[in-house]
Amino acid sequence: MTYKLKIGSGRSISHLEKELSRNFQWLQERGYALNIKCEDIGKDHYLVITLQGSSDSRFFRVKDIIYIFKYQLAEVLAEEILTFWENDLVRKLVEKKYRRLPEAEKDALLQKALGFLQKCNDNESLNMLMRFGRKNRIARRIFDHLHQTDLLVIDGFINFCLRDYLTEIKFAVELASEEIKNEKEYNEFIKLLRYFVDSQAPRILEVNLMVNDAGLFYMWDGEGNYIEDKYIDYYVDDIVVNNVNLDDILVSILITIAPRRVVLHGPGKVPDNQSLQVIKKVFRDRIFTCGGCERCAGVVPRGQA
Repeated sequence: MTYKLKIGSGRSISHLEKELSRNFQWLQERGYALNIKCEDIGKDHYLVITLQGSSDSRFFRVKDIIYIFKYQLAEVLAEEILTFWENDLVRKLVEKKYRRLPEAEKDALLQKALGFLQKCNDNESLNMLMRFGRKNRIARRIFDHLHQTDLLVIDGFINFCLRDYLTEIKFAVELASEEIKNEKEYNEFIKLLRYFVDSQAPRILEVNLMVNDAGLFYMWDGEGNYIEDKYIDYYVDDIVVNNVNLDDILVSILITIAPRRVVLHGPGKVPDNQSLQVIKKVFRDRIFTCGGCERCAGVVPRGQA
């Protein structure tokens, strides 16, 4: 039996020779010889792959061996696309759609888009599972293609047979662009809040803040007097009519007071919710964390100094 096919590309694929030899070890152990020859035709590069041998096994017919060969080849090429082509595919799309951006912003966009494609979840096992699913879909398309023809040009195959994969890449780039835009707007918002805080005199020098896991907050001054009630009354209409949440109210109160010190309290680790993240970025070196007090331990009732 002799079976031959050709893999081509506009870029060098000579590194595939070693990978193919390693992945076809199962066939080689059963007496099949794998010959890989590199050919350059103009600017195009090809690997001519020839599988030779005969099967004495009563379990595997010739067509079974060819099926296994194509299946393993599809797996190798799918991994090749994800490992060596994906970065370039994302980069080309970024260069095409956002060519007027400064290079630093293009690089940031590229890295964020690749992050969405490759590490979109904090759970590494889930990332691996999603990548495995993408690889399987690509491998299946390659496998089907190899059943129809003995020539596969990787560049053209990606452009014409992996439209759904290219759509995923396009979506990742657009999502990354939108997130970077939102990050810029958020950073401008933080700068504006810092300006408000820095440009006004503090109404209270020190504010002590405790936020529980449910998002409820308590504030008292340096002398232990609770202070939020007289400020929150100002926002009652917004809470009732405009459905403003407590996180926004908390940030607004602190911006209004503009304290020189904000001391964070809590029984154990202080919750890191969205409002506290904003407060830390706005007040920066004005933020202090309590090392442990009666209020942190929860032994002083509300309303008592």
